Amino acid sequence: MNFLKSGVLALAIFSLIGCNNEQSLQEYYIDSKENDAFISLDVPTSLLAPASEKLSADQQKVVNSVKKINLLAYSLKDTGFYNTETTKLKDILKNDDYDELMKVGNSGQRMRIFIKGDEDAIDEVVLFAQDENKGFLVARVLGEDMNVADMVRFAETMDTSSATLNTGGFEGIMDVFK
Repeated sequence: MNFLKSGVLALAIFSLIGCNNEQSLQEYYIDSKENDAFISLDVPTSLLAPASEKLSADQQKVVNSVKKINLLAYSLKDTGFYNTETTKLKDILKNDDYDELMKVGNSGQRMRIFIKGDEDAIDEVVLFAQDENKGFLVARVLGEDMNVADMVRFAETMDTSSATLNTGGFEGIMDVFK
């Protein structure tokens, strides 16, 4: 019986030691949605893409690979809060198996694109845009087995559908960068 108690105690200790206290991007989104300082929006792809009868078979395949888009923005009101939150996001993106695909910008305005998954089987694309005078935006594109070429085609599909897209829900998010 003593051996059983020791085994359970050892398992509990190893479980506590092995716990990862680092916040994931998903956890950051959930925590931030509850904070009034942020603007957040979850967008199903059905709202972004035009009616399926207007899409080619290839475009339908691409749209179907994207499940939803999460948007989170902070409009700069407090520089200290901005710096704290951007540091948190940078740490999450560095430590959470994201691969940086692209980085553009200058010291005041930056945009970085990250992917999670294999190049031909991407599960998540993250766009992190910062403007030291306006705030930041994090966009997560979630899907299954997406690839870089599909993402380019998805953006093109959205661009061709702009006439049918209702952008009213995006106004608060886009105000961050006005």
